[in-house]
Amino acid sequence: MRARACIKCKEYVVIHASNPLNQSKIEFFERKHHLHTLITVNLDEIKDQYKINKNNGSNGSSGENHNSNS
Repeated sequence: MRARACIKCKEYVVIHASNPLNQSKIEFFERKHHLHTLITVNLDEIKDQYKINKNNGSNGSSGENHNSNS
């Protein structure tokens, strides 16, 4: 599985290519971080160091830290 990540903020969003709602979420993430360095990586490369961006496109973001063994 792939993810789009912001190196500056240490946040990422999972990429689901066939899901149109996810495409909107990715576009919002990229607009929010447009002046930062964004990368596309395999999820297992970053999930222990970055937090997932749970924002669905509405105002106010919340994150979940992935330092647990779930």
